[in-house]
Amino acid sequence: MTTRHPPTTRRRARRLLHVWTLAISALVLVSCGDDSGPVEIVAPDRSEVGLRVRVHLLSSEFAPLSTELTEDEVATVFSRVNAIWQQALIRWEIESILREDALNSDAFAAILRGDRPVSDDVIASVLPRENLLTGDWDVFLILSLGGIAGGIYFPGIPAALSAELDPEGRRELTRATARILAHELGHSLSLPHVPCTAAGNLMSPGCPAADRTRLTDSQVEAARQQALTGHPYSGGGALE
Repeated sequence: MTTRHPPTTRRRARRLLHVWTLAISALVLVSCGDDSGPVEIVAPDRSEVGLRVRVHLLSSEFAPLSTELTEDEVATVFSRVNAIWQQALIRWEIESILREDALNSDAFAAILRGDRPVSDDVIASVLPRENLLTGDWDVFLILSLGGIAGGIYFPGIPAALSAELDPEGRRELTRATARILAHELGHSLSLPHVPCTAAGNLMSPGCPAADRTRLTDSQVEAARQQALTGHPYSGGGALE
């Protein structure tokens, strides 16, 4: 014999099921392990913010300034960058990929040789400016910063410079390469460096913690506030 429940009972059951569904969807996935592992995901109680980015692949007779990345490899790197930033519901959308000649390569080479001191202004001077995506995000990619850093963010342009090779000379597109670029983009969302702790953090440079992609709740809020303005952070000096 089939038991029929009154409409009010059925409505209560549907509401209860809806509440449980929301509760399950709000569970946090905690990141652990190496750079290629899962990242912490915030509860989906707000919409994803999409940010346009123009990617500039630099070429030069001075090899460290000449990236070897293909467009498909750029897409691979940004796929991992987006996986890291999913915890803040921020997504980088590639508007275009341009190949451009680097500038002032002699001065940059002198820095890498140790013939002149490291200068943010000189490093920034290698970046061509005529094709910037004004008001949105620009990322310049080179082969190597020669151990100076993995990347640098220049708020005054504003633009991020990131290297294909990490400071140890390794080429790991979905690990160090993507994580360093994600870090520089964190600066573009107003996030400063933070101290290294056992918990690890995306904005902690050179931190040996197992999880180097994590963001705290306060970092997520600050990054989203900047993202929602629709333009990158443009205050202060260069940030590595």
